[in-house]
Amino acid sequence: MASIHEYVKYYKNLSFEEVSFNDVDSMIFTQVVYADFYDIIPSEKGKYILFEDAIRLFLRKYENIKNVPKFIREVYNLLYQLRDSKRYQNIKMYHYVKVVDDEKQFCAFTLRFSGLSYVVYEGTDTSMIGWKEDFMLANIFPVSAQRMAYQYLNDTIGFFDHTVFVGGHSKGGNLAMTAAMLANQVVRLKIKTVYNFDGPGFRVKEFGTLAYQRMARKLKMFVPEDSTVGMLLLHTPSYHVVKSNVVGLWQHDALSWECFGGVFIEGALTKRSVSLEKSNIDFIASLDEEERTKIIDTIFTIFDKLGIKDTSEIKIPKLNQAITLVKEITTLDSDSRHKLVTLLKMLVKGM
Repeated sequence: MASIHEYVKYYKNLSFEEVSFNDVDSMIFTQVVYADFYDIIPSEKGKYILFEDAIRLFLRKYENIKNVPKFIREVYNLLYQLRDSKRYQNIKMYHYVKVVDDEKQFCAFTLRFSGLSYVVYEGTDTSMIGWKEDFMLANIFPVSAQRMAYQYLNDTIGFFDHTVFVGGHSKGGNLAMTAAMLANQVVRLKIKTVYNFDGPGFRVKEFGTLAYQRMARKLKMFVPEDSTVGMLLLHTPSYHVVKSNVVGLWQHDALSWECFGGVFIEGALTKRSVSLEKSNIDFIASLDEEERTKIIDTIFTIFDKLGIKDTSEIKIPKLNQAITLVKEITTLDSDSRHKLVTLLKMLVKGM
């Protein structure tokens, strides 16, 4: 079956009027947002840059891509393919917001084309705060990035936006869902579809709300066959499983997913993912809020002791070292230490 790169090549000269916007296009945009468009896409709401101009400026600015994580290199390669595409050339890119500080990692932009508006949220980058926020999703709602997500949606969607799509990959998928849940009523009514590409879900408390149920009616969730991130927390049972051309944790890279035209190829969840889906929910349920906070803080204290400054440095040997360090942590009681070891072993299993 075709890869995403083959899709871009085959459809590059077919406009959205000739072949309508579809799920594969949506996923492509959720990968483009991983590229750093700071000082390229205007941050002001009323100003824009054309998609092809933004890509050319980006590729000129970042010619050397050797020292970036593998998935970012894949995004850069995608941009090379998209730069002279008729299909994407007339898209207007607006309102770029990127914030990474001690509390949050957040990035979003707005696309307008063919009578629709698409708000795209970035997933977790390689910053440690971005990864810590992912862990905090199990303990706090909303975390700082989630709060920014719905504020951004309220701020960017205006009177002339009639058909709105919201989406993201990984944590970006969770931010898209959160924004659609908490946006003001005028904005919510304009949303046609919410896209979550292998992003985590919510705690029991949020999952049972009217806001979630209302959003879920518009939700399209996609996960690869060997999904890890998408199985975290509570999520819609009506998700689509997609075939990938890689194995294991690397399937989280949505550019590895297979498609036929604008449709993803259906797959089946692996036994590992089915097991993870159940075990992570049971594990989170076994912890109270105070215990979750302690364990999360301890994990990142251990990462600091191991000299891990970037999530791309987290490998199985490092996680095994982390497990041996748990016994040195005196702030946790024996039961909490046991649960922390369980969580670290789940991470090793996921890799």
